[in-house]
Amino acid sequence: MQDSSRPATGYPVPNGHTPPPTGTAYPYQAPPPNTNTNTNPYFYYNQQQQQPFYSDRRALILRRMIVAVIAVTVIFFTILFIMWLVIRPRLPDFQIQSLSLSNFNISSTSQTVTGNWNARFQVYNPNKKMKIYYDEIESGILYKSDTLSQTRIAPFMQNTKTQSVVEASYSATEAYVDGWVVSGINGERSRGSVGFNVKVVADVGFKVGGLRARRRLLRVLCENVPVGVSTSSKSGNLTGGARDCRVYA
Repeated sequence: MQDSSRPATGYPVPNGHTPPPTGTAYPYQAPPPNTNTNTNPYFYYNQQQQQPFYSDRRALILRRMIVAVIAVTVIFFTILFIMWLVIRPRLPDFQIQSLSLSNFNISSTSQTVTGNWNARFQVYNPNKKMKIYYDEIESGILYKSDTLSQTRIAPFMQNTKTQSVVEASYSATEAYVDGWVVSGINGERSRGSVGFNVKVVADVGFKVGGLRARRRLLRVLCENVPVGVSTSSKSGNLTGGARDCRVYA
């Protein structure tokens, strides 16, 4: 018979279950790894570390691209400026040397004008290193702002520091004009000469060696060119010698 006053020895079996076998450290199955990225502390830390890295890298690439674009632009305009300093492009000089008129008649009744004009221009290329190509050349005879006749001139090319002579012929046969043109021409004609305006418009290109520069629209205006023609005559010529023309581009 066991003495109830002595302390109990051994390991009691809790709740009647069999104790785990010897050598078993942890009798329960380990829980599966947590794959939830929202609660995984390592994943959160890794994302926090990567985001600044990629953001800084994109910013660095963008800054390098901006610097490269600025550098290329500066180099490009520097080259253009140096070329401009070396080449010193200049517009050609135009001078009208002669302007003749024949078969001239103006009618106050029908407000028409008839006549033949012949003009001769002297064109000079002042550039030392640049050739000039003239294409699609159009020219016109005007009284003040009203066009009396138009014509086309054959294309031509000028070498550096060269001078060319260009001729143009105009014709009008009973061309209608405004009343103020009739009265203005008749008024000047009574004084012995009529002042005509001569214009030239050309598509020109400049070339240095093998380099062709941007094309320009060249405008030439020879203002108030006097032609001696009286009321009793139908022909006349330029009076007062050659006249310089204004050139725009």
